[in-house]
Amino acid sequence: MIAFLFDSLLDSVLLLLPGIRRKKELRQEWVGIVEAKKSLALSKQSYLVVFRTEDGRRKKLRLDRKEDYGLYEEGRRYAKRAGDRLPDPEFSAKHHAS
Repeated sequence: MIAFLFDSLLDSVLLLLPGIRRKKELRQEWVGIVEAKKSLALSKQSYLVVFRTEDGRRKKLRLDRKEDYGLYEEGRRYAKRAGDRLPDPEFSAKHHAS
């Protein structure tokens, strides 16, 4: 009985964690350079873009759509704003031209 309660409580917590993480990621702002792009054939989300932020952190962005994956180029700089799910591809064009 106790094991069942513990298991169901643990399952409930694990179901909430991805939602909490997504909300936290939506609130974040950062600027970074694309360090690597990878296509993951065995994954449900088949595209990965790795950013190196200005403060040295790595941000991994998993993408479902090839169109979104194609927006980012290695070595270019992008900005992720609070409330946006993806970094702004227009940021790179604006700052690359100046």
